[in-house]
Amino acid sequence: MNLVARLRPAVPVAVALVGVLVTLAVASRVLPGRVVMVHLSETGGSAFAASRGDLVLLGAVLVVGIVVTWLVSALFLAVTPVRHVLVPHAAFWKKPPNRAEMRRRYARYLAVATSASLWFVAALFVLAMVSQSGPLAAWWLPAAVSAAYVLFVLGGLVWVFTAGFTPTPAGVSARAAASDQEARVASRPSASVVETTRSGSSAARPPRASPRPTAETPRTGTAPPAPSARPGRAPGRPQTPTGDGPRTGPPRPYQPRPRSGGPRG
Repeated sequence: MNLVARLRPAVPVAVALVGVLVTLAVASRVLPGRVVMVHLSETGGSAFAASRGDLVLLGAVLVVGIVVTWLVSALFLAVTPVRHVLVPHAAFWKKPPNRAEMRRRYARYLAVATSASLWFVAALFVLAMVSQSGPLAAWWLPAAVSAAYVLFVLGGLVWVFTAGFTPTPAGVSARAAASDQEARVASRPSASVVETTRSGSSAARPPRASPRPTAETPRTGTAPPAPSARPGRAPGRPQTPTGDGPRTGPPRPYQPRPRSGGPRG
């Protein structure tokens, strides 16, 4: 999730904060020295009155308290484990693909409630500026503004826990896919860095040795000896010449050689 998506729920609070600060600045100049917030028409008295400085200071303290409460609550919802978060349809929203959408909805609803509180303070100061005299100096105007604020907060709380977390698988899956795609694009390095890393790693990698060394056979210029045609003769051994010459016919019978010197007496 990028920074814009994280700060988007805070937009209503920022707008309301600017509005209430402008209202306090104007009220510090326009209001009289003694301010009456609730006029009692029956007796002509007042139920709540204060000096201008005290009233503006009280409004500033309320604004700071509302903003601090919102920040602490938003931080609590962001860091609290999912198993401790109270949410309708927990079996659906506490699944890993839907947790980001659940936290996003909680942040948006909390921001709307905070902005409503800030606008309520601004409305009270605007009412104080226009109701110091004339027909608007009535007791029921502050009561009506306060009742509208209370009804809005209670009605919004009931809506959040009934219809605000209705399971919507299609929308949740689409938002989760978009958030994942944005995160991947933001964290993906450039093509040049990838190519440089790959080339550096391939250059630093040593050459892989062959698992089986190849036996080198000496090469000679002579051809291998031809096998002998006579059985029992070793190959490559030259044929021994005989005195009788080559024999072409069948073998002759054994004949003893004559002895030299004649017969002995």
